[in-house]
Amino acid sequence: MQDRFESVLEAHAARYPAMMPQDYGKLAYQHVFGPEHLVEDAQAVGRLLQEEWETLRPDPDGVFRAEPIGNGLCRLHLAGPWDPAAGKLLGELFCRTAREHSGTAAELAERLELLQSCPVPGMRDWLADYRAAGCPAVHHSEPFRKAYHPHYRVLAADYAHYFPALLALHRQLAEKGRIVVAVDGRCGSGKSGFGRLLERLFDCNVVHMDDFYLPIAARPENWTEIPGGNMDLSRFREEVLLPARRGETIYYRPFDCRSQTLLDAQPLPSRPLTVVEGSYSHHPELAGEYDLKLFLTCSREEQTRRLQAREGTYYQTFETCWIPAEERYLRSFDIENADVLRLDTTAFFLE
Repeated sequence: MQDRFESVLEAHAARYPAMMPQDYGKLAYQHVFGPEHLVEDAQAVGRLLQEEWETLRPDPDGVFRAEPIGNGLCRLHLAGPWDPAAGKLLGELFCRTAREHSGTAAELAERLELLQSCPVPGMRDWLADYRAAGCPAVHHSEPFRKAYHPHYRVLAADYAHYFPALLALHRQLAEKGRIVVAVDGRCGSGKSGFGRLLERLFDCNVVHMDDFYLPIAARPENWTEIPGGNMDLSRFREEVLLPARRGETIYYRPFDCRSQTLLDAQPLPSRPLTVVEGSYSHHPELAGEYDLKLFLTCSREEQTRRLQAREGTYYQTFETCWIPAEERYLRSFDIENADVLRLDTTAFFLE
């Protein structure tokens, strides 16, 4: 953990050369404790967030930049102007982070020891005074404020990185009440993990495209040459998409690759949100069935690193079979450039 915090310090020192000793102290404090010291009244959190946000200059890009601070946390920088939907979601995730994350005085003491060796003028004196004061929460220095105009909230890293997608989903739910969302993308880009995150945050069903492979005997002879030729898209539409859109209980039969058979039906009660996770979920045969389509991607190098760590000796099959088939599908239907919200997750899990 100390090595990781050293990397955070190096990144922030390079990005913010006007940092003063207390800004390093604030970084250490946030790295350990997150926002737990700031949340006592959820309504007050929302009110203060709105008041601060309304002071920001309009940002034409509207980009919520997630800046890792280590220990599973990020600073999510606000993007003006004030957005009530974004503010509501950000306030909820901020409070949730405070409930879920905790740190200790001993952990802070370790991080302060690392600051002791930083070649920052005045650091040793500031640390002596800070320790004598009992190591309280810290504000940014005036030089830092003038140079960088910091406006952010500390969130769990997953909440911060995926905030644009969570916000788009949040808006659709508020508008329609019941929606179906598809998460497609490259293998290793984080689709399954994102599905698990949505299960934690929303009242939803998550359905996996891996449960809808065609039995080998039922595939066309040239299935390897057909984008999505290994998928039973018709069964997927009938068993999942149509009942989900009608607000009915979903009964679907997962496909078992080992036995090449369909397992017993799995009932999923009607919920406001149905998430379809997996490659081929954006296939043109399913066009018009979704309220929102998300596409996750990552660099080829990062994809290789993740899949080798996840699959071990089975990685070679991905290299020679599944990745080429997936890329053929993406190119054939221009999936990545269609009407999708695209997220590059390359830097999401590098801490």
